[in-house]
Amino acid sequence: MKKGISILMVVLMLLVLTNTVTASGDTLDIEKVAIQSIKSSQSVQSVNRQVTNAQKNYSDMTALANGLRGSLQYQNSYETVEKIILLPLQFENMMTQAVNGQQVVTNAVRLSAYKAYIDLLKAKYALDIEQGLMNSFDADYRKARLQQTFGMISQANFRLTEINYLKAQYRYNSAQKAFDSASLSINNMMGEDLSKQYSSLQDNNITPSTQIKALKDYVDLALANRADIKNAQGTLDTLKKQYEYGKAAIPTDFQFYCQQQEYSIDKAQNDLDLAKINVQQDVTSLYKPLGSTMKNLEAMKDLNDQAVLNYRAAEIKFDNSQISIQEFDNAKVAKAQADINYKKAQFDAWLMQTTMDSACGIGYMPLSIHR
Repeated sequence: MKKGISILMVVLMLLVLTNTVTASGDTLDIEKVAIQSIKSSQSVQSVNRQVTNAQKNYSDMTALANGLRGSLQYQNSYETVEKIILLPLQFENMMTQAVNGQQVVTNAVRLSAYKAYIDLLKAKYALDIEQGLMNSFDADYRKARLQQTFGMISQANFRLTEINYLKAQYRYNSAQKAFDSASLSINNMMGEDLSKQYSSLQDNNITPSTQIKALKDYVDLALANRADIKNAQGTLDTLKKQYEYGKAAIPTDFQFYCQQQEYSIDKAQNDLDLAKINVQQDVTSLYKPLGSTMKNLEAMKDLNDQAVLNYRAAEIKFDNSQISIQEFDNAKVAKAQADINYKKAQFDAWLMQTTMDSACGIGYMPLSIHR
């Protein structure tokens, strides 16, 4: 008998442990969403194939060039130099641009995943607040029904309590629909079952900075890091080296060759200058909404602090019969809405700061890869 009980206890413990692991595995955070979204993204998979092909082509060309190096002393011609030096340079440039494009597309998917998760967090936070509010109004409504039975509440106050509960129920149902829609989008982006649910949503690492940089600092970072500029610079450098080696071959029509190559170099220089201008415009266009989200964050914090104070004051007044139940309920709803708005403002500020950081790094807008 004791042996049977012991075996049953072991089985129960294993079941508990299994359930604990399952719940832990269903925990979601913003980086997990980004990683899974990147894995399932067709755009990323496509650009990954481009990078693989570019790396293979460069490897093959490098191997060919190394095999020809020994023949330089016997075939000291421009064609040989082109195969040993210039073609590997061109293929290296194409490979570098492909890798840059890969990072940019990955960043674009990552930011989309961040935004989707932020939308999910907003919906979940609003749902939790509305549920708490609905529970509070439900308790008030149940109490009012009991008071009505004993004639301890007027019909008008009972009706107000009922209406407030019904309004809270409507807001909760709306919040639930918004959360379900956000969950659907997240699962679709990650390639998961659309009906999958998660035990908890983590937001520990989503905290906006209280300060932002000056516009010039952001622009300088972007000019140093953006793939648009690196790609254009790589093409220009490759053309210049090609021009120098080509002149050494003494082309038949030397003047025409120089004009042709100089035209290509001038065009590449213009492309580089244009890339720098576009990058500056990109960063400048992001700076205004970044500043707006920071101002909104400050404003929502002030409103939330004020709503908390108003609610505390209303609670004291209501307990001392100085205000009506409707006025107290209004303060309760205002506090909940201010709490939701402040949390949303925090998420928005973090996302905007992250977007600006990405814009000042390699970038996140799709690029055309020069071939």
